[in-house]
This record gives sequence, structure tokens and C-alpha cells, in this order.
Amino acid sequence: MAKKKIGIIGGGISGTALGYHLSLYDGEAEVIVFEKDTIGGASTAKSAGTVCLFDDSLKNRYWDVRLYGFESYLKMEAEEKGSAGFDKTGTLVVATNEEVEKVIKTGIALAKAAGYTGEYITDKDRIKEILPDISTDNILGAGYTADDGYFDGTMISNTYAKKFQKNGGVVKTGVKVTEVVVENKKVKGLKTDDGQEYEFDVVVDCTGPWSKFTGEMVGLDVPIWHTKAEAFFLCPPGKKLDYTFPVLKYPEFYGLRAGDNIFICKSHLSMDLSNPMHAGQWDPDKLPATGGTDDYFIDFLLDQLEAKVPGIVDSGLVSSWLSYRAEPKDFWPILGETPVEGYMLSTGYGGNGVIEAPAATRDLAKLIMRGESTPLLENWAFKRLL
Repeated sequence: MAKKKIGIIGGGISGTALGYHLSLYDGEAEVIVFEKDTIGGASTAKSAGTVCLFDDSLKNRYWDVRLYGFESYLKMEAEEKGSAGFDKTGTLVVATNEEVEKVIKTGIALAKAAGYTGEYITDKDRIKEILPDISTDNILGAGYTADDGYFDGTMISNTYAKKFQKNGGVVKTGVKVTEVVVENKKVKGLKTDDGQEYEFDVVVDCTGPWSKFTGEMVGLDVPIWHTKAEAFFLCPPGKKLDYTFPVLKYPEFYGLRAGDNIFICKSHLSMDLSNPMHAGQWDPDKLPATGGTDDYFIDFLLDQLEAKVPGIVDSGLVSSWLSYRAEPKDFWPILGETPVEGYMLSTGYGGNGVIEAPAATRDLAKLIMRGESTPLLENWAFKRLL
């Protein structure tokens, strides 16, 4: 039986996870991942890496997607310590209203059903024991688990790439795809900037914020916008925290420990796609490695911290960066087939790429290799946006 030839554009967490899952089909596929820079760089490198057992970033309807990602990374860590960059800090998710409270309580029930710890806390003294710098004014309570924390997207991507290569896959770094060859609305292969041309049965776009531009190579208008992931690294007053800062989740922002500093970022679900300060269609190649953040976000951040985590509002700014999230209008990924035969998408993960990529690419690999869809693929299909 002839092997299926598959080209993957993009060596971030989506592309490497897909390559790995395809490589599990026991020699049935020839797969090449093309990455123009380094594995796990770009937007993956600027991911917070939170795969929390319960929060509002991924609806409980897709809780199994969260669990699969979380447990996939724990298995990586069990095989080789540090391979997923796990920092077990625990997670505190704050309920600011009854709807958020309901989401948290459901997530806790699901986490406990899977064998993890979780509790919903209304005792505000207990909440302050976990995070002394928080304000408990104007909150109903908080969900807490000591079992999770955050992961490192770059480490995960490189681990997936190593596993993929061990199974016979090929990774080409420093190689940019310049053309996707299409004949009669069907993909035939692609060309790269080193003068090479490749024949493929399937080409999968895993370029995230670049997918708008990659799609133009096949005449496809990929319906995504860019929202701004504006992040700051803060040095707390006193230079060093005397407690373990947990992953902290509010509907508007989230924070986590970053060495002796604290990482703070605006939530992607709080972005307004009609606000040109929040969203647009920009060129990710023009993003600086650090800096680039907007003044409006600094004001937003200070207001949020003053009201919700006043104990760190006087922190010093160590550094900042700006990244772009790829967001469809409904904030769900675009996964699977497109109107161009053989051209597939694994993009639009927004702020949830680390959470969703393992389960999403597992299902996408099955579609590519067996032609079998899944409920996840059907819910996140391109055609819903037409």
C-alpha cells in the first residue's frame, strides 16, 4: 500500500503535535514538518501554557479536550522530567458572578471525577491563605486545585518533534514555504525558499496567526482575526514572593509565576473583535521579540491589579511582549477540510493552543489517515464559518 504523503506548515505546538499523531500510524504516512524559524518559536513561545483543570477559557462542553491535553503533558513529564516544562503551582479561578461560579463548580466536579483534587472555596480567609495578595472584595468565591499549574509550549513542541522524528518523520527548520501548488482546486504539493519542490496528498496549515496569509497561497480566505496577547512580567514588591503564586484566573486577565516574577496577560475572551485596538489583521512577521505593547493595556492592567490583586500593584515592570492570537469570530479553532481539496487547517486556537492541540491534532490525524470525522472536527469545521 502506498504511503500517504503529508506536508505540515508550521513547527509550533499544533504542527508538531499533528506530526507526532500522524507518525503513530505505523509507517502508513510520509510526513514533513516545515518551519521557517525554530521549533516551538513565534506565538507558541509566547504562550502562557496554562492547561488548567477548570476555568472559563474552554467551555465545559469540551472538558475532555482539556483533560487529554493535561494528561498528555503529564505523561511527557513522567517519561522525561522537564520535557513539558511543568510547574506545579496549583490554580485559583475566581468567581466574580454566578455564571462564572457555575462554570467553575462544573469544572471541579469533572476534575474530581477524573481523580484530581478540586474545591470551591467561599471562606475568604482560606482564599487569602492561597494567594495573600488578592482582594476578596466583590467576589463570590474561588475554585482551587493543587494538582495543576502551567506548561512550556516550546518544550512541548520540541518533545513532540523528537518523538515524531524517532518514528520516522522529517522536520525541516529554517525552511520557508513559498508556494502551495494547486491544480483544479486540489493540492499537489508545495515549494520552499531553498528551491525545493515536494509532492503531497495533503498539506496542513498549522501556522496560527500566519494562516490568513498562508491560505492566500491556495486562494482561500481563512476567516480569522488577530487579537493582541499583551503580556507583562512584573517583579513583586520585596523582589521575591514568600509563597507559591498559583495560576490565577479572572474573566478579564490571568497571571502565573515566572521564576521570581509574575506573568500577567489579558484574557483572549475579553477581546472585542470590533475594537481596532483589540483586533485586526496584522503582519506577525513585524512583531518585535519583546515590547510592542500598547499604553491602553498598561492602564487596563493597573486598574485590574489595583482592584483584584492590590498586593502586587506596586510591582516593577521587568519586561513585556506582544503576540497575536488567531481568532475566528466565534473564538473556536478551525480544524480539518477546506473548499480546496487536500488543503487542511489546524488554526484559530486563540489563547488555547496548548490546551486544545493534543486532542485536536489526534482527531485530525485520524481524519487524514482514515477519512473518519469526530464530533470535535464537526464542531470546529471550516464550513461553519461560511
